[in-house]
Amino acid sequence: MQSAQTFLEVVADRGKRRLQLERVYRHLQNRELFLRAYAKLYANDGALTLGTDPSDTVDGMSLKRIDGIIETLQAGKYRWKPARRVYIPKANGKLRPLGIPGWEDKLLEEVIRQVLSAYYEPQFSNASHGFRPGRGCHTALQQIKRTWTGTKWFIEGDIKGCFDNIDHDRLLAVIGRSIKDERLLSLLRGMLAVGYLEDWKYERTLSGTPQGGVLSPLLANIFLNELDTFVETELLPRHNRGSGRRMNPTYQRYSWQMREAKAQGDKASCRQLQKARRTVAKGDEHDPDYRRLWYVRYADDFLLGFIGPKAEAEQIKQEIGGFLQTIGLAMSEEKTLVTNAVNERARFLGYELYTGMANDHMTRGRRSLNGRVQLSVPKDVEREWVDRYSQGGKPKQRGELLNNSDYDIVMTYALELRGIANYYALAYDVSRRVQKVKYAMTVSLVKTLAGKHRLTCRQVYRRYRRILNGYVAIVAEVARAGRKPLVATFGGFPIRHRRMVALEDLPPEWMPAQRTELVRRLSTNKCELCGSTELIEVHHVRKLADLKRRYSGRRAPPLWVQRMIALRRKTLVVCRACHQAITFGKYDGRSLRRPTGEPDALETVHVRFGGGELEKCSKG
Repeated sequence: MQSAQTFLEVVADRGKRRLQLERVYRHLQNRELFLRAYAKLYANDGALTLGTDPSDTVDGMSLKRIDGIIETLQAGKYRWKPARRVYIPKANGKLRPLGIPGWEDKLLEEVIRQVLSAYYEPQFSNASHGFRPGRGCHTALQQIKRTWTGTKWFIEGDIKGCFDNIDHDRLLAVIGRSIKDERLLSLLRGMLAVGYLEDWKYERTLSGTPQGGVLSPLLANIFLNELDTFVETELLPRHNRGSGRRMNPTYQRYSWQMREAKAQGDKASCRQLQKARRTVAKGDEHDPDYRRLWYVRYADDFLLGFIGPKAEAEQIKQEIGGFLQTIGLAMSEEKTLVTNAVNERARFLGYELYTGMANDHMTRGRRSLNGRVQLSVPKDVEREWVDRYSQGGKPKQRGELLNNSDYDIVMTYALELRGIANYYALAYDVSRRVQKVKYAMTVSLVKTLAGKHRLTCRQVYRRYRRILNGYVAIVAEVARAGRKPLVATFGGFPIRHRRMVALEDLPPEWMPAQRTELVRRLSTNKCELCGSTELIEVHHVRKLADLKRRYSGRRAPPLWVQRMIALRRKTLVVCRACHQAITFGKYDGRSLRRPTGEPDALETVHVRFGGGELEKCSKG
């Protein structure tokens, strides 16, 4: 069997040339593909989250488990397990259902995702930005800002219950047009129809791609690519015509009069005519021979920009609704709107969009703002963020953080500020809007630190305030012996509008990550505690910081903890006996033996504990 890298390159090449794909199922039985999938998933926060089987987590991962999955695939006996359903709140107050599959199902889904992503990514539309490598909300917004000049109408689109209503038969038919492998289609059908457990009650899945799965976003993109194809092959050619607007007669008349006044040397009249000309459009806005339609989609939200009469914009909306019905989906009537781009504001991906009009905004003698799509921070977003840190109209302390360290408190606020400032960096008014949020966050942070240490706000400012790069910052440091201190910084940078890198112009990044250090350690097939080579598997913890916190009050933590802290890894490759002893808290403290190829930076030192002498592995 060819290597995983070679196979994925062949798949990507066939996808780029839009050739059919065959015999995919047999290539799923490649151990290297599973190791790539493991390398990608093991560090995720949800890797240790339980599905419906408490024993099916990433902890205890081994080559033997991978080989077991491959054997069941070869025999055609792999059976998906029902997902565990949970609910998370949405921005509108409603709840979004999520299905949490078991670890082995996640692993197999990631293997399939690698193959399907390599094949379909070259075929997806440039207008699609959701759940794709190298693309996101910013690339979608940049595409609008850069190319939608002169937009008169926004058609805000939303598909009603998209992920829950995708028809399984239609989805598999779409995949089956290009991938001729019945065993793969049967495997996908089993995944889609396996169902879920909610309060330990089993429910069947009759439609939809289960949100929460590794493969679900890609399957949704494959299905919604039908909408992209319809818009780009039918709607855009039908509603795009004319190479440019004809000249506005009024603008043209002013231009003639200006030339005559200039020829006669009448500068005063020329200036007056120039001011009058700036009040009218250069092109004829009612030109019946000129139309423009643009389209962009992020997941199940899409937006169209149109130059033309409103009646045609309403017609385009109806045509899209009609097509969605043919593939078993429906538009959300309350969320699908036709918005005047100049006088009103559309909402897309958390931003407000409108077409700028300012005759007095001149750049190099041109009205540079007119016709350009502007992005702004919605007022309700600013108000919502300010309210998170306020009570009764004043910033408040956050009681849930009082028991955290100063470093954790400052870092929590810093990450939240960075998040909103970076997300809304494309908005021209980000400085004004987010600055109000930053003020509320700063006072809330100071009050939280004051409440923790029983200080006044003035005393907190004196202790934590710094000037970094000319900007005020709140800084918390954690000193470490022989190492640089940990530093958490809130603020210390400007909040301003900036142009982001257009990630869609970068090379496609569909290829999975190469073999990681963990895969290398696992492939060595040797216990990192006792040196055994029998029944090797991987012990995982959620966070290394949790181990440090749990054993911070002890003089000598268990040797396996010392080992993980020394490696600075959330994983430890051990034999079955050591792993069971660790899991049940009965590890007997046998001495560490340096495995083959151990980095020189690790050394063994001795510490005294309980009247005896133990070995402790520490960073050199």
